[in-house]
Amino acid sequence: MTAVSEVSAEEALAARLTPGDAPDEVALPAEARYREEGRGVRFDECGRDGRMRAAALLRHAQDVAWLHSEGLEYGRAWYEARGVGWVVRGIDLLIDQPPHSNEVITATTSLAGFRHVMARRHTRLFTAGGRVIADAAIDWVMTDTEGRPSRFPAEFEAFVQRVGATFLPIKIPAAPPEGTSTRTVEIPLRTSDIDPLGHVNHAAWLEVIEEALNSVAPEQLAATRRRIRLEYLAVTEGTRALVQISQQPENSDLRVDVRDEHGVALLRGLFTVSR
Repeated sequence: MTAVSEVSAEEALAARLTPGDAPDEVALPAEARYREEGRGVRFDECGRDGRMRAAALLRHAQDVAWLHSEGLEYGRAWYEARGVGWVVRGIDLLIDQPPHSNEVITATTSLAGFRHVMARRHTRLFTAGGRVIADAAIDWVMTDTEGRPSRFPAEFEAFVQRVGATFLPIKIPAAPPEGTSTRTVEIPLRTSDIDPLGHVNHAAWLEVIEEALNSVAPEQLAATRRRIRLEYLAVTEGTRALVQISQQPENSDLRVDVRDEHGVALLRGLFTVSR
């Protein structure tokens, strides 16, 4: 049973790193897909090793998603007029040998499925030669001006029907397994972490977590191939993040649970180094 599980995991990893269109993109209508050539990696997006940071990859994914949405005539003004918007609910990000400063990359994104008040985007970043740098499933939730989940506007439903696909949301177990050792690191939240919706941006949360990981498990940040899964639970009006990092003794995988100083559970995640 273990061997089958390991083979399946290897096959899944290989599939995510295969250049070109992913299987869930092939059957999508053309309007559900978007491609951008010539996107450059900025110096300030790279870490001490000269490679693009994980949070910068997420910011590129967010930017390309908006370019696609605006091309479909669902721009920010369209959403503001209807009193709705999107917030990230879950991320499954696989990174493989992130690019260096000034490298030119290609970005693709697709609306791969819809579910109730949610949408999934499949976003991929490639080198100029076509190698997969990052493969991400990102689950978004449509919310109203109060931040509550909201149904899609009626005129958006026709697009949902044309895509004609759904998905299972990204979920992280509610509690770490028994027998894990834990450490908690406190990280202050910065004004620059807040996005135009008044939230700590989902990419900024990854920076907060990686700041904590740097003091507990820096080898996670040094790995050139890793998988990051995050489930976002709530927004905060706090000023500090309490990042609890849990590890089982038999492997290097880490679980992260984040609360604010008021005890509100904000997100949880799994961090895996892939061989």
